Amino acid sequence: MPHEDIMKHIGKVFLLRMNVNHVGSILDAPEIFWKFPDLRPLYDACREYLELPQRLEVLNSRVDVLQDMLKLLKETVVSRHSERLEQIVIALIAVEIILGLMTIAVDLFSPAYELP
Repeated sequence: MPHEDIMKHIGKVFLLRMNVNHVGSILDAPEIFWKFPDLRPLYDACREYLELPQRLEVLNSRVDVLQDMLKLLKETVVSRHSERLEQIVIALIAVEIILGLMTIAVDLFSPAYELP
């Protein structure tokens, strides 16, 4: 999977987490209960019946798993890229050594080179 796709998925998971936690603000009592506090037990009963806190916790844990998997994929792609760069540097050093040896050989075996 290309790095760009992984970053897009990480962004989507971030937005998903933000939306889940925004919807999770339903766990807080709405402002209407400041005006009508006698309705608060009804709201709490509905919230408990629908198991909203537990569902929100499950959603957050699943998003955590997705985030961890995407982080692992990202690290794998970055690691592959780093390895490729290291191989390029090694190849360039080898080419420089070969060119240096060729220069020394040309200097040693050329007719213009005189031994002292």
